[in-house]
Amino acid sequence: MQFQFTDMCCLTEVDDNGGWSIVKPALQGNRKEVEISVAAHDTTGGMETKILEAAAIARLGVDVYITKVDTEHSLRALKGDVNTSSDDWLGTVIRAAK
Repeated sequence: MQFQFTDMCCLTEVDDNGGWSIVKPALQGNRKEVEISVAAHDTTGGMETKILEAAAIARLGVDVYITKVDTEHSLRALKGDVNTSSDDWLGTVIRAAK
C-alpha cells in the first residue's frame, strides 16, 4: 500500500462559494489514462503531480490511499482497516481498474 497524507480528508471539488464535496468518480468504460484539469485559482501545491504518481503506483497493482493526516481515517488506512464501500471512512483510494 502507498499512503499520501494531506491537510484534506480526500480528493475534493470546490464550488464557486468555497464549499467543497468529496469526489467519488465512477469508472467509465475501460479508460486507463488519468486526465487532470486544474482551475486557475488552484493553490494545492502539486496535487497534479501527486495524482499522476498515485496513478503510476496503482498501475503496478499497489492501492494508494489519500487521507487527512493525524485523524482516525489515516490511522485506519495505516492499519489496513478501510472499507471503501462504506461512508464511515473519509479518503480517496486510487487503484488499477480490474
